[in-house]
Amino acid sequence: MDTPAIAASAGGAVVIGVGGDGPGQNRAHGRHRAGHRGKQWQSDHEREGQHQNLLRDVSLVLTPAQKGETDSRALPYDWQKTDASASDYNDQNVTSQFTSDPQGGQTSEAMRTYLQDLAANNKFTGSVLVMRRGKVLARFASGEADEKNGIPNRPDTVYRVMSVTKQFTSMIVLKLRDRGLLNLDDPICPYLVPSYISACPTAWLPITVRETLIHTSGIPNIETLPSYLANITRPTTPQKLIQQFVNLPLDFPPGTSWKYTNSGYVLAGAIIQAVTHKPYGTVLREEITGPLHLKHTGYSRSYPPDGYAKGYYTVGSPAPRLNGSELFSATGLYSTVDDIARWDRAFGSYQVAPPATVQLAFTPQAACPSGGCLNLPSSAYAFGWLVDQLQGHPLRYHPGLFQGYAASNMYLPNDDIQVVVLSNVQATDTNGIARRLATLALDL
Repeated sequence: MDTPAIAASAGGAVVIGVGGDGPGQNRAHGRHRAGHRGKQWQSDHEREGQHQNLLRDVSLVLTPAQKGETDSRALPYDWQKTDASASDYNDQNVTSQFTSDPQGGQTSEAMRTYLQDLAANNKFTGSVLVMRRGKVLARFASGEADEKNGIPNRPDTVYRVMSVTKQFTSMIVLKLRDRGLLNLDDPICPYLVPSYISACPTAWLPITVRETLIHTSGIPNIETLPSYLANITRPTTPQKLIQQFVNLPLDFPPGTSWKYTNSGYVLAGAIIQAVTHKPYGTVLREEITGPLHLKHTGYSRSYPPDGYAKGYYTVGSPAPRLNGSELFSATGLYSTVDDIARWDRAFGSYQVAPPATVQLAFTPQAACPSGGCLNLPSSAYAFGWLVDQLQGHPLRYHPGLFQGYAASNMYLPNDDIQVVVLSNVQATDTNGIARRLATLALDL
């Protein structure tokens, strides 16, 4: 068993990690760098809090699945087509809808009042789902998915979830690690050369797979580059994205600080493709969305067709029409509130991965700077999850915010509470809304 330790801090952050991949794991590239930069990694079998809730029977309102690939050739849901499972939400004249389990009682009523007040004051456009122990406490939709055509948001509307994608990309990497296809502490360069870069920059030589997932690589965030923003609406490839930052100086030596960077997750997606010899969207379907029956979740490599909520900076101010390739495996997924809640519950039932891997996914890897990671309440970053507590209860969550969309996926594993807030208005405070709803759910 590896000994937990905390590495030296730099830039206001302390890096924490989980190291050697355990006895018997095949290291596909490179050797485990014992003691690298003074890191000692926590055992995969240790965890911060007990994670024991099992999946209970739950009937979610799910829309029909479209057959085909989870890319531009398949539309996950056509909201202009009526069907029995979505018939409760087909009133095109309704500006907001709320449903809940009657057993929610006062908690559901409090959520109803809160959400309807937000909608009445134009503070929320999107869809919400709140569940506790398999019971729906709140299912809500408000505002318009398409302002030009007057199409309202519904509880089953499909949104871009932006950086909530990172939870999925991280879990794919962890599952590949379980299979011995990679080691979290492998250097990244052998995976990238020559398919994605012709040669590895000297500064990148010590960067590990783990560091691309926990934002400690030091690689600058591609999202901040003028060259990237100038071409954001054009379909692109992982190779072209990587070329934009491969020769930039690092923000800090790898493993010495924490700074959010989509670049790391672009590299993680490239590594996934390198070890599987399959497209990212195919691996996502085979490893996660297929087995978990997330029928309305996928990765789109081109401009989204009709059927997705269109993105807006603010109500009445459309954002550019993006395609899923603009940040690849960092932000490229689309989904619904039901699918994201089902994804969360799959952690509690260990359907997504074995217990040790689920525990590892939630284990703090890097301490947040003062003020929290992303300036949100948080003490550390795990594999695609911010680590926090809410009224003393362990909380794992991640936001999404980019080019017309805002999202928050909050999961309280010990309480089996899922709060999913998806919006097609970037100015929406999805994290604040989700936190308020999670607090109400704890009061039940």
